[in-house]
Amino acid sequence: MSQIQILKEACVETVEEAVLAANKGAHQLELCSNLSEDGLTPDDHLILETIKSVKIPVKVMIRPRAGSFTYTKEEVDQMIADIQRLKAYKIEGFVFGAVIHDQHETKLDIATIYQLCKAAFPVPVTIHKAIDSCTHLNDEVKKLMIISNVKFILTSGGAATAVDGITSLKSMQSTAGSYIKIIAAGKVTPENLPYLIEKTGLQYFHGRKILG
Repeated sequence: MSQIQILKEACVETVEEAVLAANKGAHQLELCSNLSEDGLTPDDHLILETIKSVKIPVKVMIRPRAGSFTYTKEEVDQMIADIQRLKAYKIEGFVFGAVIHDQHETKLDIATIYQLCKAAFPVPVTIHKAIDSCTHLNDEVKKLMIISNVKFILTSGGAATAVDGITSLKSMQSTAGSYIKIIAAGKVTPENLPYLIEKTGLQYFHGRKILG
């Protein structure tokens, strides 16, 4: 039986970083601006130049501002408009997330996520690490499984790092089954990647420094 291919996703914010990551062996890219703010929507010029400069899939972050992942109607409308405009480009995926605070729990804002996914359809969607702030991760995974173009969840399993979240990462993938791929993220490096592959059994890994 052939061994599953491990796919490395590099998080980049410039064309130069994208080209370097591709040359170092990244299988796909997550393109953001302002990574110091955990990533915002990149401008159209950066997206187009990046797509022209690399031959690997490029996923684009949709996040209108820094701070919390709880959005106003106006911010959601902006995100939808960004998605609809950017769909005209050769983008392999969109990356976004939203949460709500319900009494003493934090949950995914499924109503907002559904609106964004509908705008993105049929482009595949990755729900980003906003999910890590949720109270019950596996419950949130189950909710996402009914949205057809949610194909990935980027997460550290609710922990500070992927290494700390190994048990939860395995549990989330078990819950997701074949519907959604869990992408392990959070301080993933060439040094700890073999350990993470062995302990999680996952296929997808993401990081700013995943390639060194």
